[in-house]
Amino acid sequence: MKKPSHSVAYILLATTAALVLVFYFQTRLMDVDRHNAASRDLLNLKQLDTQLNEETLKAVSLQLKHYDGIVDTVSRMKALSTKLSDPSTGLAGLVSAKVDDSLDTFKSLLAAKLDLTETIKSRAAIMRNTLNYVPLEVARITQGQFGPDVAALHQVLSAMLIHNLLPSETSQQNLVASITALETVELSPTKRTEVEKVLHHVRANINAISDISTNMTDLLKLPTLATLDRIIAMDMDNSIAQIKTANQFRVILLTLSMALFIGLGLALRHLRNAHDESDRISRQFRDAAQSIGEGFAFFDTNSQLSFWNPTFARLHKELGIPLHVGVSFGDFYKACVDARIYQKVHDNNTHLLEDSLTHALGRSYVVRSANGVWMLATDSPMADGGIACVRIDITQTKQAEAEMRKLSLAVEQSPASVMITDTKGNITYVNPKFEDSTGYTSAEAIGQQASMISSGEKSSTEYQQLWKTISAGGEWRGEFHNKHKNGTLFWEYASISAIKNELGEVTSYLAVKEDITQRKRDMAELIAAKEQAELASYAKTQFLANMSHELRTPLNAIIGFSEMIKGQMFGPIGNENYVEYGANILSSGQHLLDVINDILDVSRIETGTMEIRDEYIDIAKICHSCLEMMQPQADFAKQNLHSSIQDELPNLRGDAMRIKQIVLNLLSNAIKFTPRGGLINLEVAHRSGDMIDIIVSDTGSGIPLDKQHKILEPFEQLSDIYTRSHEGSGLGLFLVNSFVKLHKGSLSIDSVIDGGTTVTVHLPTIVDYSQSYVDLQ
Repeated sequence: MKKPSHSVAYILLATTAALVLVFYFQTRLMDVDRHNAASRDLLNLKQLDTQLNEETLKAVSLQLKHYDGIVDTVSRMKALSTKLSDPSTGLAGLVSAKVDDSLDTFKSLLAAKLDLTETIKSRAAIMRNTLNYVPLEVARITQGQFGPDVAALHQVLSAMLIHNLLPSETSQQNLVASITALETVELSPTKRTEVEKVLHHVRANINAISDISTNMTDLLKLPTLATLDRIIAMDMDNSIAQIKTANQFRVILLTLSMALFIGLGLALRHLRNAHDESDRISRQFRDAAQSIGEGFAFFDTNSQLSFWNPTFARLHKELGIPLHVGVSFGDFYKACVDARIYQKVHDNNTHLLEDSLTHALGRSYVVRSANGVWMLATDSPMADGGIACVRIDITQTKQAEAEMRKLSLAVEQSPASVMITDTKGNITYVNPKFEDSTGYTSAEAIGQQASMISSGEKSSTEYQQLWKTISAGGEWRGEFHNKHKNGTLFWEYASISAIKNELGEVTSYLAVKEDITQRKRDMAELIAAKEQAELASYAKTQFLANMSHELRTPLNAIIGFSEMIKGQMFGPIGNENYVEYGANILSSGQHLLDVINDILDVSRIETGTMEIRDEYIDIAKICHSCLEMMQPQADFAKQNLHSSIQDELPNLRGDAMRIKQIVLNLLSNAIKFTPRGGLINLEVAHRSGDMIDIIVSDTGSGIPLDKQHKILEPFEQLSDIYTRSHEGSGLGLFLVNSFVKLHKGSLSIDSVIDGGTTVTVHLPTIVDYSQSYVDLQ
């Protein structure tokens, strides 16, 4: 008996609800908001009508600088009039036919008023322009002139200004009379043209004032305000009548509403138990679906989305539309394709599915999104017409497959020989490079022992160490001298390591080997060439040392005897030419002795036998001594030799003779390569820290940048033996640089072609000479 009683109760509730709706809409017959808005619009329209009249009067009296205010007022009045006449927003069709007629009347009056306003604006503009133009033009025409014509023209101007200030019939008559009087005055043709131009603007002014007076009278007569008042009154009467009717319906509505609430309360009590049971089952289902790692969604019998779990949402986070209850399966599928989440769709037979839902339903397929996420998807139709969607993220599986393919391809194309064996050393895989290196094909090698290519040269002890390392899971690196299939031997550098399973157990071994046969040959040739070069360099150094020692003995005799001849120690020779020849022999012998000494120094430096005395040196004293020694050469070459030696320089530790040789060589080079009249400067300074700088600069020919490093090498000069204009062995700067390095210092060259050269020597004041040597590189 419960079912019939429930049906009757539901019918009664539905009937009561329908009556409530009917009476509710009866109470809402009058749209209060719309009525209030219309009332506000009518009042605004009245205010704007008055404002338009005021602004038009200001325009006539030339009180407005522009007409923006009038334009804004007109625009607002048009908008309000249109809104009130619109059946969807205003009063048209809402109150009565009389109100509709009054609205039409107001629109006609407003159109007429706006036309008059536009006319008045244009005439006022003419007034403003003529009042600006005429006085300026009269002043220009009459400037510096007197006479009847000037007086008549000023009379017209005065009459026009009076007429504009106080327009009346009398002022207009006076203005016309002054124009007539001016026209009778005799004028030159040029002036007559100018005056006629002025009178044309004056007449335009008269006409504009006349038109403004007429139009203003017509504008003020229009009954726009009265019409608006009539519309407001009729709207108010209609509103009062509707409010009374609505109050009657509200009483009925209140009674029906109370009955409806009582009935709903009874119905809700019966529905609560069923609803609670449904919620319990739904929660169990949702909890289970939320906890699974796969994406799950359910579309109801209308194919509309009703549920999805967080994994499903994460897999579809790039969707163009957000997941929400009610979206259809078709829209969801299309959005996935458009968002490129289902960019590539394959079924389990790897055939591309067509863009049709019938192909997707009831089948498993694989999709890949534009951002590289792979999913295994299944859309299963349910018995009640719904669709259950399952999505499994298989991105890592696909990535592992891709990595495996890449690794396999890399191994196949590797320039290194790759071999894999089992734990007993039997070959299970070789790559193509192994076949090229050994001559054995893959089929011939697989199943054989890895020692099949061994030459037998490696000892059993070495093999035992190899197996001990890789069996423990480590990596062995070393060289093999293996044998090719054709019997030739070749060298390989190998890296052998263990391959382990997920439990850490060794399952096989991987050997990656590189053919180093050519590298071995190149290394042997390089070592032989190095040994030959060292022998040649040693032989050269020994030869130079021996030759220098052999030359010193006869040179000493030549120098001694030439000194006797030059000094005429055994009496006058008689012929001065012999004395001069003796001096030349002495000079040449001393120069040759200097060259031999330089060669001996080079030999000691190259053999590492050069010794540096460790003593305190007065650098200023040495530099002054060098300046005195080189001054005669500078004077002979007509050069200016200057110096700038800082006072109270700290003492250096080093070899005074070698320091002096550094300064002398630098000054000698500067004198040699500086033209007559040039400047040479020696500067010695303690700049900062524990360093002293010796700087020799000149105004000579300069050194090309590409030659600055080369001249620091032995026997190197800027020009060859056939083109050079200066004598020298090419050892000076090499020795300077070598001595500087022996003193733990450094040398720098700054030179500009035809702009001179500056050589700077940086010497430390504190040096440890326990390990002094020169890096000739």
